Amino acid sequence: MVHITANSPRPLAQILDALQVKYKWIVSYEDPQFTSQQDIVTVTGAGDTQMQLPSGGSFSADFSAAAPDEEKTLRSMVDSYNHSKNPGRFEVKKTAQGTFYLVGTAATDDKGHISPQQAVFDLPITVPAEDRTITETLNLICQEISNHTHIQVTVGVTPRSLLDHTNVKVGGNAVAARDLLLQSLAEVRTHPYWRLLFDPNSKGYYLDIHSPRVQ
Repeated sequence: MVHITANSPRPLAQILDALQVKYKWIVSYEDPQFTSQQDIVTVTGAGDTQMQLPSGGSFSADFSAAAPDEEKTLRSMVDSYNHSKNPGRFEVKKTAQGTFYLVGTAATDDKGHISPQQAVFDLPITVPAEDRTITETLNLICQEISNHTHIQVTVGVTPRSLLDHTNVKVGGNAVAARDLLLQSLAEVRTHPYWRLLFDPNSKGYYLDIHSPRVQ
């Protein structure tokens, strides 16, 4: 058996990073909205500034070391997480291209109950199919989500030297935002993945794009 342990505000995301190094599994990740005080912790940073983070902590999972199956392992791990005391509830999803992502589907509400949420990337949006850089396309996707949900979604950390100089022609009418994201990133040879992280301080999201650590 393989025993894997995380200790992070976002334990699942930390475990995905470890699985990427060990097994070359490239799995994207999306936070739910952490709005309840039960799902948030306040920490003191540099200069005694205070900031809020998801209240995740220690989490561990076990799976077979003998040629582990990616989908089976991910589903078992997420099921264990959903029975833990860590914030948020997640589901394993599979893209049409055969890759996986974890999406936050619920979190604690103001009454202390686990409440379902619609993932912001499930939102159908309309984007004109025009020739743009990937960075411009991602900014447009995020702006459309923000306009419809009134939840600010901002492009954060990305390999800008690559995305700023790669053009795509992506668009559609009432297409799920995630599908447009996948179409945009499909043009990059390094097969980047995303981390959609909810910031309890601004109550908005940051979309980070990363190149895999392993090829």
